[in-house]
Amino acid sequence: MIDHILGRPSNGLKRLEVVLVTILAVSVIRRNGFEPPILTRWLRKANRLLSSLPAWKIILGTLTTSYVTNHLFLLLFLNAPEPLAKMYTRNFYRAAWINTATDAGFLTAHNIKPKLAKDFLSIVFSVFYLFNFDKADSKMKKYHAAISIDMIRTKWDKKLNPYLRLLAIADIGFLGIRRDIEIQRQINPPSPTAFTRETHPLPPVKARVFFSGSEADFKCSENLILSIPGGGFCAQPPQAHEDYLSTWARRCKVPIISLNYDKCPERPYPWQLEQCFEVYRSIIETNGASVGLEGWYSSDSHMKKKPIKIVLAGDSAGGNLCTALILKVLDNSTGIELRPPSGLVIIYPAYTFDPQCWIPNKHRALFRSASTVSAPLSSFVQTRGSIKPDAPFSMPPAPRSINVMKDEADFSVSWYVKWWEWIRGKTSGPRIPSALTMTSHMSYFTDLIMPPEALRAISMLLLGTSPVPIRFDTDYLMAPIVAPDELLARFPKIHFICGEKDPFVDDMIIFGEKVRSAKLKALREWERMRETRAHASPAGSRNNSTNMHDDSDMLTMDKKKISSTRVLGLLSPKHDQHFGPQRVASGNRRRAESQSGIGSFLNHHDLNDDEFAHHIYHHDPNEMVQMKILEGCSHGFLMMLNIFPEALPAINLCADWLVEMLEDEELGYSMTNPGSFTDLMAENTAQSRSTSQNLMIKTKMDKVNLVKVSNDLKGSVPSESVLERRRANLAETHEIVK
Repeated sequence: MIDHILGRPSNGLKRLEVVLVTILAVSVIRRNGFEPPILTRWLRKANRLLSSLPAWKIILGTLTTSYVTNHLFLLLFLNAPEPLAKMYTRNFYRAAWINTATDAGFLTAHNIKPKLAKDFLSIVFSVFYLFNFDKADSKMKKYHAAISIDMIRTKWDKKLNPYLRLLAIADIGFLGIRRDIEIQRQINPPSPTAFTRETHPLPPVKARVFFSGSEADFKCSENLILSIPGGGFCAQPPQAHEDYLSTWARRCKVPIISLNYDKCPERPYPWQLEQCFEVYRSIIETNGASVGLEGWYSSDSHMKKKPIKIVLAGDSAGGNLCTALILKVLDNSTGIELRPPSGLVIIYPAYTFDPQCWIPNKHRALFRSASTVSAPLSSFVQTRGSIKPDAPFSMPPAPRSINVMKDEADFSVSWYVKWWEWIRGKTSGPRIPSALTMTSHMSYFTDLIMPPEALRAISMLLLGTSPVPIRFDTDYLMAPIVAPDELLARFPKIHFICGEKDPFVDDMIIFGEKVRSAKLKALREWERMRETRAHASPAGSRNNSTNMHDDSDMLTMDKKKISSTRVLGLLSPKHDQHFGPQRVASGNRRRAESQSGIGSFLNHHDLNDDEFAHHIYHHDPNEMVQMKILEGCSHGFLMMLNIFPEALPAINLCADWLVEMLEDEELGYSMTNPGSFTDLMAENTAQSRSTSQNLMIKTKMDKVNLVKVSNDLKGSVPSESVLERRRANLAETHEIVK
């Protein structure tokens, strides 16, 4: 109260108030005997009554009176509405309760030294807050208001506490291989970097290997899972994700490489993405030798092995990095050609650092389109798109329980809810369509797991000291949600899973639907090309192709933009096959391309029948993009294996998706570019590079530097081209280290 009177909220003043009250109470107790200091009739009666009671009854009665007094308004129905009453399923609320209590306990002890005492007292305080959840919730809100990097790491790295690891030992289990490794960066040629002042060569990337088999089986493996764990870009190494990664390793029986990328703010954006790209490049170019596999040649054979199949998996910040990695591979802005993986499994990804209040109309259309994919998505979209006129911020109750594998939810109403509604004589009013839809960032700002203050802190820690300009509306490597359709159409198979009440759920649905929509347009283009190939005569095929280029509406993109980025060398010839036929804008553009020595896009006549039939565009978009919503759940459920029953089915489902992508031979075939740069590199792995290979590397370096002379070409690149802006940004802020 003292701080309120002085108009300056302060923990020091509150601490002084407690000390003064304590001193006053002790003074009164010591100065007065049996009789109370203020002699009134009711005090005398109370004193005589209490004098006949034993001490334990007096203590218990005092504590009970204090408890009732603190909850007096609740008993008199004068309390405020409970914001979490309809938010979560019962199981997820229990998990969020435990998580919030442990967060409060760990933050309470985070300044204690030494570490041994800190680890033990963190558990003691967590148990205290389990029985005082309101205090834990209030304390977490205060911590979030002025959170620091040390606080974030204390609460998000709590699974590294030895006592909590002991409780999770059953989930972690035994694996044949569980070790830390370092993955060396490829330096021939070096990858572009925004951190030109760093000492070169750059240090290797740390990672952790999980495999349930023997060492021999590990070396001979032909499949690989590359996991990029989350943690807000600033916390949670692979050891913090060890329980579900171990479960994946046992269920998939495939080596898992989990990256321990450097964290912000020590390493700001795009350092983490560059590390992920370097690891992926190293694995592709060495065929896994950089992580301990045999590589291109086995020990008992001189025959070159086929390329290993890779799938990517990432949760939260790791989902952002996985997606940005694919975009970086597809746009070829580095000048280094790599084949994409066979698929991605993305769990509650963070796709934007610029949260908005209202969903734009163009994204509302994507929501309506996504509602036709599955029943949970349809229910989710209908709920988000409707309101109660008299209570626009109220939300429908979450289900009592869910079945992750069967997409089922129990919405039955408890008997006491029915009884209470009967007592009040009120029924729930109808929901009507809303002209405005709030984003999930705003709708679920009371979320216990990912509050808005955490997103604010992550954004500042990651981007505040970045060496590249921050452009939320164009930098799709930072915010994949703004990626252009011409890249999304070439995405590998991608499966999403996210909680319904996750603040990032809108990002997932919008991005997933953008990928599906782009692939649907690409499929229609592929079907038109198939008809053209079927009806065109050999002599007139080129003319038919030209006519189709003039009339088609490939991905509804401006062909001048794509052609211009092609002139800049942003899209490589080997990736042209993903774009299908492209229309040349004008005769001047053709001459400019011809004079620059780059040539026009590959059209469908440049592919043989087998390559065309297995082109990435021919896949069903509904199979290539799948989204799963867990109703009544929020963020981070993979990290709740021992406190959230539905976490294990979700983890097993993700593992099944990974295995499905690895076993799909057609995916592996359509995603591989025969004769690509990395395949040619592998032919002479055991020998020194030949002159032709060095020439090829020089040619690729020339492509990267082609932007320096692009302004001399006729028909400059339109300023609205997303890809051109990305390329220009790279030219300004990146350089290739020689």
